[in-house]
Amino acid sequence: MFGNTMIAFSINNQTEQETWAYGIGKGGYVIRFLIVILMAAFVCFNCATDPQPKPIFQDGTRIGIMNSLESYLTHRHITIDRINSFTKQIQVDWDIPAYVDTRLSDSLQKDKRFVPVPIRSPQVQSRLKQLSDQISAAATRRRISQDLVDFIESEAKSHDLDVVIMVQSFKGESPWKIHDDSIILEGYGLFTRRTMLGVVGIRNSWAHPYAQVRVVVFQTQPVARIGAGRPRLTRARMDNFNWPENIKNIPQTELAKIRPRIQAYVDQAVNNALQDAHMVSLP
Repeated sequence: MFGNTMIAFSINNQTEQETWAYGIGKGGYVIRFLIVILMAAFVCFNCATDPQPKPIFQDGTRIGIMNSLESYLTHRHITIDRINSFTKQIQVDWDIPAYVDTRLSDSLQKDKRFVPVPIRSPQVQSRLKQLSDQISAAATRRRISQDLVDFIESEAKSHDLDVVIMVQSFKGESPWKIHDDSIILEGYGLFTRRTMLGVVGIRNSWAHPYAQVRVVVFQTQPVARIGAGRPRLTRARMDNFNWPENIKNIPQTELAKIRPRIQAYVDQAVNNALQDAHMVSLP
């Protein structure tokens, strides 16, 4: 009987040890699994925020500036019933494309390492328009199509460029909404609207300058996006805008009032892109 008791104790003790060891092994598996998940999340987070190191620029870095901005502003108006809403292009003598080129050149020339090389030709501007979607994709998703790579490499070879900066306008969502639908705006200019608030004696005419402008920075060897920037549009209205009798014919004196706001948006796009590329210091 004593022998049977010893055998039973030995069996029970072995079973408890095996159960304990299994628990440790199972727990270790769970811990290793959690570590793998955390490491994968960390790697993905780094890929999303800073997928590649920024280049180190040397003295004499040649930077090509290519600009496809249009010379006209866009007026987007939305009526109360939306039936008579319209989009209109208006010629102005502000020369926003030249303003952007000057802002870029002035910012780069503050650093003795950089040599700005403005590239102005109808052929380049036409090609930038054709590659508009590819440039947008490279700016927002870091995907660079082969056509865009070929174009950058060709221009880099022709002008001996180390960096290429592209400036474009785009079509996209804005901060303003009607119900839950975002207002889609294109280029730069003025967004005006009328609301039903006038029925109850509240101001119902609104004017908002905007600029859907993007600046994208590429290194050329190898071709890679190293920076991008766009302005952060605000919902602030223009209080000094005098609503004309016919909103389709805005006097140039009123249009001139939005020029400083658009230039300020352009400045944001330039600064954001150059800071993202580590070509200027953060303020």
